[in-house]
Amino acid sequence: MTGEPVTAARLDAIGRAGGEAVPDYGSADAGGFVAYGCLAPKAPDDVHLFEDLVALIQPGAPARHAPGALLLTTLRVTTALVLLNVSLGDRAVIDRRRCGCPLEAQGWPTHLLAIRSHEKLTAGGMTFLDSDVIRILEDVLPARFGGGPTDYQLVEEETAEGFPRVRILVHPAVGALDVAGVAATFLGALAHGSPTERVMVEEWRRAGLPRVERRPPLVSGGGTILHLVAAPRSQS
Repeated sequence: MTGEPVTAARLDAIGRAGGEAVPDYGSADAGGFVAYGCLAPKAPDDVHLFEDLVALIQPGAPARHAPGALLLTTLRVTTALVLLNVSLGDRAVIDRRRCGCPLEAQGWPTHLLAIRSHEKLTAGGMTFLDSDVIRILEDVLPARFGGGPTDYQLVEEETAEGFPRVRILVHPAVGALDVAGVAATFLGALAHGSPTERVMVEEWRRAGLPRVERRPPLVSGGGTILHLVAAPRSQS
């Protein structure tokens, strides 16, 4: 699995369908693979860092980067781009431990866990932590209304008049649904954060955001269902 956060909810959904999934982590700018999934994982996205291909550091405080930010340097001589302490916009926990996995035996003992973007999600003029939005879309809403981790999606777009519009797409396969309840639950879960987030949620409520629609989430060109999609400007 690649291209989006690997969470327990998504792995559970794949397992219920009879499949097995192993995450990988990489970047085309870094020459492809940066890390590959551990076969004795400590977390859903536990991966082994390919330390012969890249070097990673995390800047200490004070720093302009978010806590846990990854700065990457390429080591492979055939890499198209030479990167020197470049931020890919991600943060993670670096864990050095013995796991007994075959990848450790090959000489890759360093793990990355809890890989997430530290670039916040902005929609409707308000900015929220990506981890909060992911948790609500994958855990809170499915637990309350049914469905799985890819059945809910946040879409931001702009009307023809230039006003922001935020929609929550809910897959029709979820079944009968309290549409107003979905919006209220989403906002309530967001408001459980800091006082600043509560103020931002009130701004959304006053603007009548978000609007819930029963339709399948949008699929990217790479075949993935992203948590937040910036849609083209609406004509209505």
